Formats: sequence, C-alpha cells, structure tokens
Amino acid sequence: MNNEDHDIESALRRLRPRPPGPAVVSAIGRALDAPTSPAASPSARGIILRWSAGLSAAAACLLGFFFFARPTVTATLEYQLVRAEQPPATVDVFAPVRLADGSFARPVRVRWSNETQWEDRRTNTRLINYSPSEQFGLIPMETY
Repeated sequence: MNNEDHDIESALRRLRPRPPGPAVVSAIGRALDAPTSPAASPSARGIILRWSAGLSAAAACLLGFFFFARPTVTATLEYQLVRAEQPPATVDVFAPVRLADGSFARPVRVRWSNETQWEDRRTNTRLINYSPSEQFGLIPMETY
C-alpha cells in the first residue's frame, strides 16, 4: 500500500453524509401526515377487482378467438420419395497409438452422408433431407 492509497482511504473514512435539507423534511412530513380517505387512495380490494376484470376480459377474448375462428382449409401435402442417395463412405486410418494398459490400437474415422429428396407435385414443393455422419473408433491390435 503506498502513501496515495492511504491518503484516499483516510479521506473516505472522514466523509459523513449531510443531513437532508428543510424542503425534504417538510415534504416527507406532509406525505406522512396526509389523510387517507377511501376516495383519495384505492383500496386493495378495488385494485384486485379491477385486475380481475381486466384479466377475465382478456381471457374471454382469447377463448372467443380460439373457438369461433374458422380454421383455414389447407390441402394436405402428399410427399413422395423422389431420390435417395448414399455415396460411398470414406475411411481414414491413422497411425497406431499405445493405450494406458500397454496395448496398441489403431484409430479409425468413417464419414458418410445420406440424402433423400421428397416432392409434392401438386404444390411443387420439395423437401431435401441431408444428414452427414461421422464415426470414430479404436481397433485393437495384437502384437507378437
């Protein structure tokens, strides 16, 4: 701790908050001495009734929308399989590694992809599902 830090800390310790001014004290006194009449401030029951009425009206509108709205008639899509493709898998074989138990294993990675294409001829829409995949494994090796 250097001298500058010590000076700042000691100055901060000597700081004391000022008392509130007379305007603040009189405003707080007026607010606390104000009469509480039922007409001046709404009661808790009135607030609850207003909120309940508002929420009930919103719920009624929402339910009316769901029950009385007519669903649009849409043609059901009839997809048919147009093409399915699975190109040959690629296999990567890596250099052998020594495992914790002293045995050897060869790491192997296999990559492949599947693609299917579906089509609805009435609406001329297509759905293409492409799913690449990758598998990694260790093939144990026996050494003599």
